[in-house]
Amino acid sequence: MILDRTHFDMMTGSDRALQIEVLSLFRMQVEGWTNAIAGAADWRAAVHTMKGSARGIGLNALAVACERAESAPDAERASALEHVRVALAEALRALEQFAAQAA
Repeated sequence: MILDRTHFDMMTGSDRALQIEVLSLFRMQVEGWTNAIAGAADWRAAVHTMKGSARGIGLNALAVACERAESAPDAERASALEHVRVALAEALRALEQFAAQAA
């Protein structure tokens, strides 16, 4: 399950308008996170922030990928970040589906 809807409902009181707003805010942050994980300096901070945001709304697979990347040795950085990119793409697709159903 990419989006834990039960968790998301609990965190938002099942308020659909609030859920759409939260998802919009999450999507607005994606570009910044994507740029940061492409850079050399603060990619760990970016995946840490993404992990917390993902966990907060029930994007568990993305949170796990971020957690693994955050603790990965530098030698495994490229592979770990590729897993984050894949999980993020899947999460964004799940959010689009959720938003379409909520509309």
